[in-house]
Amino acid sequence: MKQLHNRRLLAVVAIGMAMFILALGGRPAAAQDAQWLGEFWNNRDLSGPIAMTRWENTIDFNWFGGSPDPRINSDNFSARWTRTVNFPAGTYRFFATMDDGMRIWVDNQLVIDSWTPSQEHTMTFDRFMSGNHAIRIDYFEAGGYAVARFNWQQINSGGSQFFPNWQAEYFNNTTLAGAPVLVRDEAIISNNWGLGSPGPGVNSDFWSARWSRQLTARAGQYRIILTSDDGSRLFINNQLIIDNWRSQATTSMSTDFFTQGGTLDVRIEYFDAGGPALLRVDLITISGGLVTVLPTPPTSGGSGSCSTSPAGMQAQSIALTALNIRRGPSTQFETMGTLAPCQIVPLAGFRNADNTWVQIITANGQTGWVSTQYVRLGTVVSSLTVSN
Repeated sequence: MKQLHNRRLLAVVAIGMAMFILALGGRPAAAQDAQWLGEFWNNRDLSGPIAMTRWENTIDFNWFGGSPDPRINSDNFSARWTRTVNFPAGTYRFFATMDDGMRIWVDNQLVIDSWTPSQEHTMTFDRFMSGNHAIRIDYFEAGGYAVARFNWQQINSGGSQFFPNWQAEYFNNTTLAGAPVLVRDEAIISNNWGLGSPGPGVNSDFWSARWSRQLTARAGQYRIILTSDDGSRLFINNQLIIDNWRSQATTSMSTDFFTQGGTLDVRIEYFDAGGPALLRVDLITISGGLVTVLPTPPTSGGSGSCSTSPAGMQAQSIALTALNIRRGPSTQFETMGTLAPCQIVPLAGFRNADNTWVQIITANGQTGWVSTQYVRLGTVVSSLTVSN
């Protein structure tokens, strides 16, 4: 009878714990207030029998040269954390810090892929979230120090904005309908996506995007050129200035815009109906001048713009604002940090085939890619090796 009583008591406790966990999963959660299911393997590739399973309140670990648990190797182990989180509607910035590798999925879509032995580094991505979303984190440790951290913060809610440059919103349809699947800050509007996707969670075909920003202009005349494949259009103060909204091969349209000066609300819309995807905005000042430019260009690169200059195998940012460093030679890759205006960093010795991106070495020893449009090199770009 006593054993039966104990079994009944254990069953009641188990049901209570299950209800508690379900309650956690169904309410809005911050990055540290609910539980993750953690699974650990004694190999790098999350294969074979699971060596340990446990619940984690947070993913904020620095095991240094040690192990997560006596049951787990101090080197050559891997882990997976899964959880469903309820997000109030808004845009969130996610931070993943790792040594060595990590991959992040949101609703089964890969949003961060840094699956390589490395020193400690942080990657971020911005995403519009609303309601329940499934998050999965895979991690591996190859040797030496072991770090795994993941958290987020809300950067946009209602009318609160956090977009120092262009607010870019991406939709998985060609009509900008519904909620965006990706929202992020972008410094420039000059992209050739080819047959790929513009970012995590966005289709490679049949998508649309909107860029919006306030600009301050002096009185004058401006020539705006809009080039796209497929459709694009540009609005200033809600007035349609250029209408290039059709399925087409790469086509340019231009117009001269006159203003008495002041603040301008600029909106650019685009859709891709399939095949190659391209959008570029060019501005020519006939008279006047913008205090805030459209889009943000590099500085002239003259000797007066920076007090120092790159030499030899060095690159220097000549952007007016922070320049994104990306994991690969395209804006389709996630950012892994930024360069400050005039900052000089070593070149890694590689470029892409059309000389539009070069590989640099960051302050923490990682390699990343920057657009040659926004850097001055201490050597000739063609002298660098083409990377595949």
